[in-house]
Amino acid sequence: MQKLLIIEDSPLIQKVIKHLAATELNCEYDLVGTMVDTVSLIDKNNYFLALADLSLPDAPNGEVVDILLAADISTIVLTASMNDARRQQMLNKGVLDYIYKENRDSYFSAVKLANQIMLNKDLTVLVADDSKTLRKYISTQLRKMLYTVIEVENGQQALQALNQHPEIELLITDYNMPVMNGIELIKAIRQKRSRNTFPIIGLSSSTDPTLSAQFIKYGANDFLITPFIHEEFQWRVLKTMEQISLFREISNAATKDYLTQLFNRRFFIQQTEKLLSDAKRNNTELVVGLIDIDHFKSVNDTHGHDAGDTVLVQVAQILMQVFKGFTVARYGGEEFVVSIQKVNLELTLKYFEKFRKLVNETRFEIQGENISISVSLGVAKLEDESLIPLINRADTALYDAKNSGRNKLIVSK
Repeated sequence: MQKLLIIEDSPLIQKVIKHLAATELNCEYDLVGTMVDTVSLIDKNNYFLALADLSLPDAPNGEVVDILLAADISTIVLTASMNDARRQQMLNKGVLDYIYKENRDSYFSAVKLANQIMLNKDLTVLVADDSKTLRKYISTQLRKMLYTVIEVENGQQALQALNQHPEIELLITDYNMPVMNGIELIKAIRQKRSRNTFPIIGLSSSTDPTLSAQFIKYGANDFLITPFIHEEFQWRVLKTMEQISLFREISNAATKDYLTQLFNRRFFIQQTEKLLSDAKRNNTELVVGLIDIDHFKSVNDTHGHDAGDTVLVQVAQILMQVFKGFTVARYGGEEFVVSIQKVNLELTLKYFEKFRKLVNETRFEIQGENISISVSLGVAKLEDESLIPLINRADTALYDAKNSGRNKLIVSK
């Protein structure tokens, strides 16, 4: 596992860092106070980032930065001396940022930055700019922040890249590009993807004072005039991604079950209503299956509610594995629900039977003990009805499965 390396020789500041790390840091870390210890740890560990004090007892002139960069470790400098010449020297060497150790908030900012950079390792950014020089400069800064970067020369290529690489999480686009300019590109993207789910940062060297307003009006999350300074670019990108993360957290809280991370009942109804309308419009099949854990009360009574929660989480994981790509939700308590469109009933039943058998074969680990459970399933195929009657038929089939011995699948007639 990759870790964060923190280099600081002051015992007082080490205490502050340890406290912040315990409450705010989302990764493992090592804390050392000398360059000798730094070199020793670099040889033994894999670090994604270092927060480095410039002045150490055995390296008073920032020598540790050269060691870190030579080891290909992204580095943020922490220093008690705000020196413009030294700052520029460090940035020219390739450090990610230069933070002045003014107060506790400085360390909070550094830890916050470290958390985001840790997440960046899994994020892909698309850069659209016809200037090879600027494009390369932006891409270099993004790679220092550990993003994966894809480069294109115009808006049309950007749209193609978005289709080919669905993993792209952020677009940074220039305004003045051939074939399709930045605003035209944003308009095309916003027809399908909102600014709350797919962030865009606009760039331009134009002196037109209305250009920033145009970018924001047509869907950009932020706008920068080029050339920009290193720190402004970095923090604008980080702030944009932080806002998107916050929106996703709010969205998840509204649509996901807090325990299992499956969709909640309300969201399931909303999504399946859409599937039902589509099924009727296009004359395709829609199947709903209700699933209930057998004798779940005895799990709670025997092992406690924490053990019951563990079982629910593990069952949810099996559901996500078997029904990947379909709508799966926790319907309430120990009951789950699945809706499947455009798959015939015979094949759908194979999915549900596969799930039932997997649950049977799984040994659920709770409090150091392995237990076995089973599930009962009721399945109904859409007839000429609305969603609630369809779910009710699946519920009746589930009731029949429970009453006829449990651990079985029954299809509504």
